[in-house]
Amino acid sequence: MANENNGINLVVANPEGKPVVYTGSPATTLTFSLTNLTGANITFGTGTDANTFEIFLPVCFALSDLDNMRILLEGWAFSVNSQDTSLMLVYSGGGAPVWNDGAVFSFDVTGVQTTAQPNTDTAQVTFINFSDGVPSQVTAPLSVSNPPVPGNADLTKVLQVSLDNQGGVIVSPSGDPLQNTVFLNIKNIGGAPLYSGDAMWQGNPTVTIVFVYGTSTGSLAPDNKTNVGPGSGSAWNIVATIPYNPPQNIWGTTNPSSGSSDAHPRWFLKPSALNQGIIGTGDNANITFSFSEIISFTPPGHTQMIVQFSGFMKDENTPYDDAVFVLDMVKQNAPATRGLINFFSPTPLYTVNQPDTPIAIPLRWAMFDVASVTVIASFPGISPIDVPYPNPTTIAYDNAVVTIPGTTQSTAVTITLQAYNGTGGFLNSMQFTVYIQANMFVDPRDGKVYPVVKANNRLWMSANLDYVAPAGSSVYGPEAQYGRLYQFNAAAQPQNMSGWRLPNKDDWENLITTFTYAQLISGGDSGFDALLNGSMDVNGVPSNFSVYGYYWTGVNNGGKVDYLSFSSKSNSVTYLEGAYALSAASSLSVRYVKDVS
Repeated sequence: MANENNGINLVVANPEGKPVVYTGSPATTLTFSLTNLTGANITFGTGTDANTFEIFLPVCFALSDLDNMRILLEGWAFSVNSQDTSLMLVYSGGGAPVWNDGAVFSFDVTGVQTTAQPNTDTAQVTFINFSDGVPSQVTAPLSVSNPPVPGNADLTKVLQVSLDNQGGVIVSPSGDPLQNTVFLNIKNIGGAPLYSGDAMWQGNPTVTIVFVYGTSTGSLAPDNKTNVGPGSGSAWNIVATIPYNPPQNIWGTTNPSSGSSDAHPRWFLKPSALNQGIIGTGDNANITFSFSEIISFTPPGHTQMIVQFSGFMKDENTPYDDAVFVLDMVKQNAPATRGLINFFSPTPLYTVNQPDTPIAIPLRWAMFDVASVTVIASFPGISPIDVPYPNPTTIAYDNAVVTIPGTTQSTAVTITLQAYNGTGGFLNSMQFTVYIQANMFVDPRDGKVYPVVKANNRLWMSANLDYVAPAGSSVYGPEAQYGRLYQFNAAAQPQNMSGWRLPNKDDWENLITTFTYAQLISGGDSGFDALLNGSMDVNGVPSNFSVYGYYWTGVNNGGKVDYLSFSSKSNSVTYLEGAYALSAASSLSVRYVKDVS
């Protein structure tokens, strides 16, 4: 990710394109890419005032590690600075003497290797003997992690890590410190708790947080220890807490101390020893951490939060590989007038599987000298929420929950937040839209609710139809689980099914080319849960219960209808048509399907 730093962008990446060095691994290469966005060309000079890049790696790299590194670049001399524990790159003439505005200057550091413990940090490039338009230094994320191991689970596949409202921070004018809070949300997007073992997890699972430190555009705040008092804008003053989370997600936070021996401030987030699942699912799938008392006297621009996961387990026998997430933060000037600064919900999409399930939508906002707000939801029947602030502060944060009653239809809900001054005068308003996806099929004929599953761009019923048709439906297996069998005319849907239909050939082939028999059958990981309910012939004689599952299509060719067969004998799924099609008077199971975007 690019890192804006007063006209120079820095990106540091390994051969995988990640800002990571794996501890204990063979020597690798780091590519440093610097983009000139100063608005002018930079001409390199030699001699006593030769242009020089001084490269600092994370503090966990020892001088002995640096002695094994090399930078081979035409027209540049490389050396190791033992006094500063840094790498030096000095222009010696030749090559391309001009670094054009907008161009990328890059070099490879080879022989990068360390045995240090996992550590979240940054790399820094200091500019020596450059013109006034060039910053004194730039930084970019660079972490040390344990290397991936074949057979380990991948945290990036089950975690969604984000900052609310892009991690927005209001920068402070000189002498006027403005405190900010940013919210880090970690969401489990897997189908099981983050740790799903039977026994309690072991070890020390830890999330480590650092920011980019310094005084340039690309930094959040300085981390020197000479001025850390209140209002100083030091990163050491930032406080991590857990503002609101489900009781099942018990975590703790450890904040840094400027009195420690640590070179940079780091924050540690750890699950409690009482929290076996670490992060749950459904209503317990999110955990939010707040980072408050952020004061930034740096110029507006982009900076980053680096989030490193280490020591996590999927179950007793399967570790997760370490993972590093680099999250962009946007710094901006204070608004010119009073009012709302931002308004958001940590989750823009909500899924419901039952029509009577209420949907609680958490909302958060930041405001600048606001005396009261009103929350208005577009969903019918939701009363406005009025929140007064008798003693408004300069930058303030608040939250509320809007609860939507059960719904059977997927719908967008727009929530409006209005801000007022102390006399009730309107200041401004902001809107946030969430989408409620109703993952269910409600049969309009009898109101019965069926679960659904999404496969590619289609929603499928994940239980057999159990509507008692006026004619042409029968019970073969246990009805409560297996539903009913239908003659084709009884299976055909009425007009008011809101897009639900009998599947055609493309629908079935889209499903069975995506999943195997084992994945589609009841208990398989597709969630489709096909059942082996057999069939009835045209005379009403049942057969093949628990051996075959037969499902109608909507393809009727003169009374002969295509169908799908699940066979437990061959563990296969087959689309049958033409000479193999069945009489419409036969009775098979039914699943409806619906197109979704």
